[in-house]
Amino acid sequence: MGQWTTPADVVLALGPSAAPPVTDAYLGQAVAAANAWAYRKRAEAGYDDPPEPDAPAPSPDVGFGTTLYAVALWRERASTDGYPSFSDLADFTPVGGSLGQIRRLLGIGRAAVDSPDAAYAATYGRRRWRWGVGR
Repeated sequence: MGQWTTPADVVLALGPSAAPPVTDAYLGQAVAAANAWAYRKRAEAGYDDPPEPDAPAPSPDVGFGTTLYAVALWRERASTDGYPSFSDLADFTPVGGSLGQIRRLLGIGRAAVDSPDAAYAATYGRRRWRWGVGR
């Protein structure tokens, strides 16, 4: 898997007021996880990216999407959304996610719930269920 983002990229994206030092251990873990996740998701979507550890991002948008995912992982560190707490929820507003934008930048489309039947896909080249068939 390539090194599509770096701690320096994430620090730049976070900005000077929120950014940790480039040598922060948690930041390094977030960057490594983002690189692995982006590579794996693109491979699952059918992209043939070079597997070398020092391979650059296939395009600037893929690199930026990987950086945004690392930023999201970093920001979740201090998030209390989804964790039990005793805070008042009267003014609770759900936080808008950026995963859709990250997936678009990586070119991986939307998530599939089930994978298509491999034998059927190999034979017919498309999914078994389609809207409008037989109408």
